[in-house]
Amino acid sequence: MEEPKVSIIVPVYKAEDTISCCIESILGQTYRNIELILVEDGSPDKSGAICDKYSSDSRVTVIHNTNHGVSYTRNIGVKHATGKYITFCDADDYYVPDHVEKNVFTALKQDSDITISGYYIEQGEEFVSSVHIPSGQMSEIDVVRHFTVDDEFGGFCWNKFYKREVLQGIKFPEDLAILEDTYLLCSAMENSKKIYYLAEPLYYYCDSQSSVTRNVNMLYSEYDTVKYIDSYRKILVDHHLSQKSVNIIHGRMFEMSVDFRRLEYQGLRYGGPKLIKNLEVDIKHFCNDYYCCDEFPLKRKLKYTIKMLLPKLHC
Repeated sequence: MEEPKVSIIVPVYKAEDTISCCIESILGQTYRNIELILVEDGSPDKSGAICDKYSSDSRVTVIHNTNHGVSYTRNIGVKHATGKYITFCDADDYYVPDHVEKNVFTALKQDSDITISGYYIEQGEEFVSSVHIPSGQMSEIDVVRHFTVDDEFGGFCWNKFYKREVLQGIKFPEDLAILEDTYLLCSAMENSKKIYYLAEPLYYYCDSQSSVTRNVNMLYSEYDTVKYIDSYRKILVDHHLSQKSVNIIHGRMFEMSVDFRRLEYQGLRYGGPKLIKNLEVDIKHFCNDYYCCDEFPLKRKLKYTIKMLLPKLHC
């Protein structure tokens, strides 16, 4: 049987120090039937020129764009993809050598529409595995649990293998600055019959200190709200999730509201009284779902109760 083609999409922006390692980890995969789509997003550094150096490989397509952001860039990649499976990689990360082979083998064996794998996350000078549960079929609630309550496999797009057909008619939302990949995952779940988790770390996630999620000031909107919470609102409005999944997401929105209000009270970031008021409204609105949701352990609920009641306390 002919090996199915895998399309790997890499958005490239200000990645001149890391993109070569990323590309070489993909082209050096044990699984050879791939197409690598490098979408350079108007990067002001040498990233585009570095990508062009790899275009002599017949498996590589380089697309140059003016700057539009990561969602637009990934959508361009999906539009050009021709593989049976579509997956992603960030330009500052890289694959283990058999990343593609193991995901394809699992996807074919399980006939899964979405195949998810674990990852390594950079912590200090070492990489730590995300894997804490066994391999197995995942329900919608399982997936939601693992991108809210914990980061077993998160909502990231780079450790997901999608059958091409489940991405038809959907795309990354270009009006979201955060959780755009989680939004796509929820959209793809609505088109999927089977989701399978391969409990092996097959991806190296390099925790960049310069990323948006590391810069707390980038997490606030111009409307005195928190972008994470806004993104979850859009996910809930645009998708038909079960009530249990909705309650889990509400619980995570409660925790985020508590955490961000705590930053304000401790003077770690000043967003003003309107932001605090909005966060307090959310805390009140999502409080009941949080305490009624058994997906959040009792010890964790006690910790957030203290944070909520004593926001100035360092704990």
